[in-house]
Amino acid sequence: SCSHFPYLYFLENTGLEIQILRVKWFTTAFNRKIIKWGMDRSRFWTAWFNAGVIISIILLPIATIIILKMTFNLWLTGSSSDSSSGITLEPMLPGVDVPFNEIGYYTTTLAICSIVHELGHALAAAREDVQLFGLGILIVFTIPIAYVNINNEQLVTLPLRNQLRITCAGIWHNIILATVAAAILVFSTWLWAPLYNLGTGIYVKTILPNSPILGQTGLLEHDVIYKLNNCPIKYSEDWYDCILHAVQHSTPGYCVKQSFIQDFDESVPAKQKANGAVNCCTTDSEMGGSLCFEYIEGPQAAPLHLPPHSCLPVRTMINQSQNFCQASHECLSQDTHCMKPSLDNVTKIVQIKRKVGKDVLYFGHPADIYRTVDVSDWVPKYSFLYPKLPESLALLCKYITVFSAGLAIINVVPCFFLDEKPQYLQLRA
Repeated sequence: SCSHFPYLYFLENTGLEIQILRVKWFTTAFNRKIIKWGMDRSRFWTAWFNAGVIISIILLPIATIIILKMTFNLWLTGSSSDSSSGITLEPMLPGVDVPFNEIGYYTTTLAICSIVHELGHALAAAREDVQLFGLGILIVFTIPIAYVNINNEQLVTLPLRNQLRITCAGIWHNIILATVAAAILVFSTWLWAPLYNLGTGIYVKTILPNSPILGQTGLLEHDVIYKLNNCPIKYSEDWYDCILHAVQHSTPGYCVKQSFIQDFDESVPAKQKANGAVNCCTTDSEMGGSLCFEYIEGPQAAPLHLPPHSCLPVRTMINQSQNFCQASHECLSQDTHCMKPSLDNVTKIVQIKRKVGKDVLYFGHPADIYRTVDVSDWVPKYSFLYPKLPESLALLCKYITVFSAGLAIINVVPCFFLDEKPQYLQLRA
C-alpha cells in the first residue's frame, strides 16, 4: 500500500536493509573523511602500513603453528588443549563460555574490533588510490560485523608491496588495538589511582536480601574488608581463598587470659550433641550470644585449674583475644590459653574485619557468605564513586585484547575464505 512508501524511502536513503534477525547498513558518508586521512601525512602512513606488512609476515608462521598445535591436540585428546599449556584459540559463544550478563561487552568488543579492522583496510586503500565505495555494518542476531567495499579491479593491478599494505592493514590494526587495550589494562592501577585504592582490601558492592551475614551488627554494603579470621585480604581472589580455607579447616581457637575465662564462664555440665559438638551453655546463655569453648592444651601444658569446657560470650571473648591458635603453646603472653569453639564439622565462626565498624561475627557455613556477597577489588576514595566504572573498563579491555589478538591470528593464517586470503596468493606469486 501507499503507506509503505515513506518507510521504503527511508530505508533507501539511509542505506538500511532489514531482514529477519539481520540488519545491514551501508553508507558513503565517511568516504571523504577516510580519503582525507589516508592522503594526509603520506610518509607516516607509508611507514605505518609497511610496518603492518612486516609484522603480518612475522606473525604468519607463529599463527600457523598455534592453529596446527591446537588441531593436533583436538584430534589426540578430543578436546581443546589445556589452557595451562600455552596460547590456545577457542570459540567464544554467549551462554557457553561467555556469561549472558557479559553479552554487552561481547557485542561491543566485536563491533570495535571489526570496525578497527575494516578501517585499516579503508585507510590503506585510500593511501594507495584504490576507489572506496563505502563502509557498512551487518548485525546478525546480536553479532555486529563491519565491512568495507573497495574496487577490487584496481587492487589487483597494484604492485605486490602496495597490495600487501592494503590486505595486511586489518591484521595490523587488530594487533595495535590489542596492544593498546592490554596496556590500558596493565596500567589501570595508575590510571585510577587518584580515585580508587587497589590492593588495600575489598569493597562490598551488594549483599543479597536473604544473606545470613546481614543483621544489626552484620556486614553492610560499601564496607571495606581486609581480613577474614587470620587470613589477610587484599584482592577478591584472596576473599575466595580465605573463605575456602574457612570451609576446609576447623574454626581456630582464641588466645584469652585465664582471668577472663574465670570471670565470664557460665558453663553447666557438658553434654554431647548428636552432631559431635559439646554443649555446656544454658538456653538463656546461648540466646545471649554465648557458646561452649573447649580448652586446648599444648604438648607440655602445666596443670591448670580450668575446666575442659567453658561457656563464654563469643563477641566479648573474640574482642579480648590476642591471636588465633590451635593449642595453648601458641599463646605467647603469660596466663593466656587457647579456647576453641565446640562446633560440628559444618558450622564455623567467621570473623570479618572491616575498615570502619566492629568486626562482623558469622556463625554458620562460610560458603553462604561467598554466595550472597558481591565484592570488588576497587575501593573508592570518595563516597560518590562506585567500582562499576573501573571494573567495566578492565573487563572491556580484557575482551578487546583477547578478541582483537584472536582476529589477527585467525586472519593471518593461510586459509581460503578468510579475510586476508589474497595476500598469501600474492606472496606465492
